[in-house]
Amino acid sequence: MKALRLAVVVTHPIQYYAPLWRALAREPSLELHVIFASRIGVDKLLDPLMKTEVAWATDLTGGYSHEFLPEAEGIKQTGFHVDNKSVGAALKRFQPDAVILHGYGSKTLLRAFVWCKLHGARTLLTADSSTHGAPPGWRRRVKSLVAPLFLRRYDSALTMGDRGEAHWAALGYPRARMFRMPVMIDEAFWAARAARERLRAERRAALGMAPDAFVTLAVSKLSPGKRVGDLVAAVAGLAPGAVLMVAGDGALRGEVEALAAARGVDARFLGFVNIDALPALYAAADVFAHAGEKEQYGMVVLEAAVVGLPLVLSDETGAIGPTSIARPQENALVFPCGDVAALAQALLRLQEDRALRARMAAASLAISQDHAGPKSVAAVLAAANIGGGG
Repeated sequence: MKALRLAVVVTHPIQYYAPLWRALAREPSLELHVIFASRIGVDKLLDPLMKTEVAWATDLTGGYSHEFLPEAEGIKQTGFHVDNKSVGAALKRFQPDAVILHGYGSKTLLRAFVWCKLHGARTLLTADSSTHGAPPGWRRRVKSLVAPLFLRRYDSALTMGDRGEAHWAALGYPRARMFRMPVMIDEAFWAARAARERLRAERRAALGMAPDAFVTLAVSKLSPGKRVGDLVAAVAGLAPGAVLMVAGDGALRGEVEALAAARGVDARFLGFVNIDALPALYAAADVFAHAGEKEQYGMVVLEAAVVGLPLVLSDETGAIGPTSIARPQENALVFPCGDVAALAQALLRLQEDRALRARMAAASLAISQDHAGPKSVAAVLAAANIGGGG
């Protein structure tokens, strides 16, 4: 049987998708080629929210066929302005049967979409949008009128969870053409899952944390919308032996460090931690917490679950849902965003109830198994092989 020629058009190499692209490249029934609009993530660039230069310390481009478009060198930020006029020529050279388009938020992606429609290539939309992240006011009204007409032109949608599917359905996209594609993550997180006890002991010793300390981990930019200050205030109300570990940097770092000192919180502010060092930090923690607002999905939630952590999440986190990676009362405790008392109560509950903590940790391990690869590849194959629909 002839292999299906599958292209991917995406703004830049994304650390959360490289494992999927490698898995698809190993699939005998596919011939994969990934087309990048820019070199963001490969070359070191300034992250404006973290106020630090970032280049991911992992292999983002190995193990699959790919190319950077000629304009890639000059593109330093993502956004609608990204316009690679050469994308049509790249698609013509590859002659795909189907194309995965990572969203529609740039001129390059819209150019690729038009090329597919003109040349009969099936279009597969994937994005991390979720219902709670829809724009406010008049933009919401305009989107509710225009988006359904446009989105239905995609042959299928690769979805990430319950909230994303609800978002597309609310915009009129048929659920029959949605395919749940569990997000894959860097292989190092699966290795940390297997070696968690050893890594836990090593990292706690290196960071001066007691073996029996109750450690809450946050992996977050230190910017206003992430509400790390709420987490500091919540940990201040826990029982003795509580430690807060924060991986991330940003404009509010000095402020949250001062708050931790003023509230007597035993905290480790580690600054930007690259992806090669992150898995060991998850292994060192007892609980993962995210207090932020308007989090479209929250890949850090998936990372935490793969390593086997209970989750404490604000209700603004897109990864929450009965069949998503963060399942309320199974492996996640959910609190109203901004409610510091509720956040503190959730953490205290896990600190005091070891049996609950163990059950939720086991649930994270079980639920995250769906993200190991086979189900993700199967979803792409199913989505790529359906016919078009209007």
